[in-house]
Amino acid sequence: MIFIFSVKVNDWAKIIRPINGFMGIIATLISGFIGVGFRLPDYYIEISMAAIAVLLVTSGGNIINDVVDIETDRVNHPERPLVTGRISVKSAETAATASFLAALLISGAFISLLALAVVALAEVFLILYEFKTKKLGFSGNVMISILVGLIFVFGGIAVHSVRSMAILFVMASLANLSREIIKDIQDMSGDIDRKTLPKIYGVKISAGIATIAVLIAVVLSYMPYYLGIFRIYYLLPVAISDALFIFSVSMIIQHPDTSQKISKIAMIVGLASFALGGIL
Repeated sequence: MIFIFSVKVNDWAKIIRPINGFMGIIATLISGFIGVGFRLPDYYIEISMAAIAVLLVTSGGNIINDVVDIETDRVNHPERPLVTGRISVKSAETAATASFLAALLISGAFISLLALAVVALAEVFLILYEFKTKKLGFSGNVMISILVGLIFVFGGIAVHSVRSMAILFVMASLANLSREIIKDIQDMSGDIDRKTLPKIYGVKISAGIATIAVLIAVVLSYMPYYLGIFRIYYLLPVAISDALFIFSVSMIIQHPDTSQKISKIAMIVGLASFALGGIL
């Protein structure tokens, strides 16, 4: 019985992809700290609920992704629980709906009406992305990247401080845009019903756009220091993150799988740089 339960939990972890949610939680907490500094404990209810809401929305979006992409995943990711039947599509749809509703309830009840509106917007964007814009290629990449950047704005809303989040929103969105394009290059063989950027314009042009997005993000990454948002401790880790991003785009064409993994590590290091810049 314990073995069966652990297998089921593991299957749900694969469909929810908690690492993505964990990164969202960290981004929310960091943005809250950037907004109010060491007064963050004064907002422990709001920032905690914001982090939980981000986890719920992220989890719900990942579940919807696997439901919509079940046929594509038979080629690209045949080991996923919906493809193997270890989790039913109906159960997945119920879990996604519950996650979205809980995020709305938490945001409206414990944070603010503005937070509720942002969560509602994010959920609408996610649904539109999965059922509409994802198949349109680049516009879908842009939409999902905006959603990633909105996490920082949401953390600022939770602590009533959003002015410092604009540059972080742009940086995070551009970095994620590059990664989304790389993933589309990686999944070209299985994207049978999507007009992705690499399928329309080819790998070279797509890799070029991903590289431009990264280079703009790298240039902008030093603005928080010069604007006084972060202190000098931010510069070393952000330089490491920038180097990883540049390294990732240098191998897109030959090794898209490795490029995608390195870009994810670069995003994690980038979060660490935000944390160090805001705390120290």
